[in-house]
Amino acid sequence: MRWIRGRRAWFPYALAGGVLALVVAGSAGWFLADRAQQRTDNLRRLDRACAGLLPGERLRGFVPGDGAGVLEEYGTMLDPGQESRALLNCTLSWGSGRWEPAHRVRIRAEAQIAAQVEEAEAAEKGIPRVSDFPLPLPPGVTGSTRSDDRVRGSEVSASLRVECPGGLRGRKAPSRTLQVSVELPSKADSEYDVPATDHLLAARTAVATANWVTERQKCGAEPIRTDASPRPAAGPTPTELCAWLDPEELEFARDTWEFSGDGAYNRRAGFCSGHTTGYGGPPGRPVVEVTAESWSGEFARGAYERYTDVGTAPGQRAPSPVRPDGSVVIRTSAFPPKLALWAKSECEGGTAYHRIAVTPEFDSGSGADEEEEKKVVVEGADLKRLSADARATLDRYLATADSWPGRANCRATTVLGEVEEWPR
Repeated sequence: MRWIRGRRAWFPYALAGGVLALVVAGSAGWFLADRAQQRTDNLRRLDRACAGLLPGERLRGFVPGDGAGVLEEYGTMLDPGQESRALLNCTLSWGSGRWEPAHRVRIRAEAQIAAQVEEAEAAEKGIPRVSDFPLPLPPGVTGSTRSDDRVRGSEVSASLRVECPGGLRGRKAPSRTLQVSVELPSKADSEYDVPATDHLLAARTAVATANWVTERQKCGAEPIRTDASPRPAAGPTPTELCAWLDPEELEFARDTWEFSGDGAYNRRAGFCSGHTTGYGGPPGRPVVEVTAESWSGEFARGAYERYTDVGTAPGQRAPSPVRPDGSVVIRTSAFPPKLALWAKSECEGGTAYHRIAVTPEFDSGSGADEEEEKKVVVEGADLKRLSADARATLDRYLATADSWPGRANCRATTVLGEVEEWPR
């Protein structure tokens, strides 16, 4: 009887424990099912968001199941009745951090008016344009990719600028320039570890977005290929448009040169640059850096006005005073002195300006304070050689078929004069 009484005393506890275990198991199962359903919903949103332009298969590893994604999208191509600077602006993010989402994807396509394009190019002035887009681009299209750190992890971005001869709808002012930007998350710990495959993914997403916009806008731009094999970023070898820039043929400093410049022809403007930190013959302060720029049409007028505003357009500065022995005295600092040579042509995009800038070998600064200026005597023969180098560079630039002037069918060229871009 005592055994029966003991069993009766134990039974309610066992029953309660079993019920609790079932509740816990049921709660865990419900929780897992809820997370699975949430992730399924997030994946479905990823596939449908941003007009279906996101690379969903490649981004699935960033999609969580512990919270819903946040989708923000607008633009005149998503809502035709909407007034917006953007044709398409879409951001999808997951997870909340202290300062930013855990992961974020963004696509933006904007029809830029001429003033915006000029402002952007003015802001980029002096920044080397490296041709690092990992896909070949047709004429009229320029692009680049980059990587950046985030609070946690990193991201990769790509941008494209496409010329649309037929114009773009969605802005009150006329627009013939499409600007596309893409931002994608990366699993790399820092921006320096982002792999080439992530850059390629961002580039292909930007191309797919540009093709989607131009096809629906019927703006006259040819589709950009996305199935081409990636090509290496610009390095020691110049791009095809900048292959005319040959330091050996021009008898510049004999050392390793690095180059940057346009990878695709753009009838509005062109840019090529090369430099070396090494020094070596021939004697007489050899050229260690050279830049070639061209602008046509409205961009030509805007560029010339910018140089005029700072007093470095042709005819605005008298040559440096020549001492009795033929030498001149200039001041050098952290900003190396340059001799610029300007020319004017008629090209397929209208009147164009060309600017060649050459920098001779100088010991800039004092070492203790790079901002400190110091006087340097330049012999007359060295100054004449620098002038001859600038003219030889301009002549080669104008005469080469694959250079920007060659592609733009420039003719009737007039040399406007030199500008000494150094303090006195």
